[in-house]
Amino acid sequence: MAIYSFKMENISRGEGQSSVNSAAYRHRKMFFDNRTGEVCGRKTAHKKDLAFAQIFAPENTPPDLIVDSETLWNAVEASEKRKDARLAKEFKIALPAELTPEQNIELTTAFVLEHFTKQGIIADVVIHDINGHNPHIHIMGTTREILSTGFGKKVREWDKPETLDSWRKGWQNICNGFLELYGHDERVDHRSIRVQYEEALEQATAAVTNEEKAIWLAKAIETNRDPILHIPRDRWDTVAAQQQRAVEQAIRDELKKEAVEAYFAFKDLPLDIVVDVASFTVHALAEPEEIVIPDNTGRASSSDSQKPVLVAPAPHTRTTLKTPSSATARAYKSTPVKAKRKQVEPRQSGMFKRFTLLVVDYIREKFVWAKKKPAPVSVDAEHDKRIAENYVFDEVQGIYVARAEYERRARFNKDDYKPTPDEIRRFPSRLKEKKVHIDIAMDLTPAITSFQNDRTSPKLKPPGYRNKS
Repeated sequence: MAIYSFKMENISRGEGQSSVNSAAYRHRKMFFDNRTGEVCGRKTAHKKDLAFAQIFAPENTPPDLIVDSETLWNAVEASEKRKDARLAKEFKIALPAELTPEQNIELTTAFVLEHFTKQGIIADVVIHDINGHNPHIHIMGTTREILSTGFGKKVREWDKPETLDSWRKGWQNICNGFLELYGHDERVDHRSIRVQYEEALEQATAAVTNEEKAIWLAKAIETNRDPILHIPRDRWDTVAAQQQRAVEQAIRDELKKEAVEAYFAFKDLPLDIVVDVASFTVHALAEPEEIVIPDNTGRASSSDSQKPVLVAPAPHTRTTLKTPSSATARAYKSTPVKAKRKQVEPRQSGMFKRFTLLVVDYIREKFVWAKKKPAPVSVDAEHDKRIAENYVFDEVQGIYVARAEYERRARFNKDDYKPTPDEIRRFPSRLKEKKVHIDIAMDLTPAITSFQNDRTSPKLKPPGYRNKS
């Protein structure tokens, strides 16, 4: 069955990786790394699952650079000088099992030439397990531009998320084109399973025709599941991995079967009844219908006491979904209640409405709709009471926080927030120093006084000095 799996990883020297070692593993050969002097690929050279190997290069690539994979990646290692250099990009892509080996090789060649060679990337391509249960491609692409003399500068455009998204979408388009060309109904989608499910619900709600609504509803049922998890190659042969993949495949097959049944059930429904797919809200017709309410209390009642009444369903009645019960319980619920009913002349419109409601009720009981499982009810009522009193669910963080902390944060986030005295004491402001007023008009230049002719100033004499006349 065709599945979409497109993974990209960088082979980096900073992670302790070598492009020569990676290429040897994928080619199931032993390569010699000229930079490290090691022989690579000893552990995987004996494997026999290699079905295809080829190097796709732009026209201006020097011929001596692409003699073989060992020569190419030793040249890449020699062109990178940094100890944390990004050596190559490695893509692992799942091939559709519906196509033959020759068709898958043709598909791989078309994709590589369109999305790698035209952009100037040398792509070293190998295909593993093409006749087995897990056919897939390994593509190692260079990260530098190719000149007539060898490798040039790094191309940062290839590292952008937009480029990776274009590669993923390009594989989807080419793969679906080959599936359609060779007469297969299967299709792949590069988006996540959750995005596909949400889009199907929106399109089913907005659909205006029965056929379109049925198609999108079937798509919503088929994608209402968890994505299939990736299993590493070293764990693939374990019992746990095989059981996990078997369970995932069984769920997928069951949902595809239910999607087909839902398509045929909804495509013939009239547009007189509207079904909201997202919440399964049934908008019943507003015209009243004459019915008889049976007496289910067990007491005998005469036919005269039960008079017909007019009952008009609410225009926006929400139907609560239930999980499917056992076969015995469903048979018991579907057993008609024996009650005396007044014979009324059936109308064509009334029969049609009742039949439509019965079909909707059957579909509601048959299929499992996307509803979150309710949280388990705690048996300890006192514990629940304490939690409700002391904790509040924070919708931003998605967890329960203490009520005091929640209220403090809510008060802090208000526009009119003012700190409390306790918060002011905890975070005191710096004391303000008293400013000294300085009169800038004062003349602070000291006056120069001459003591040469000042006879009134005291004169200092050393001790023992005597004035000799």
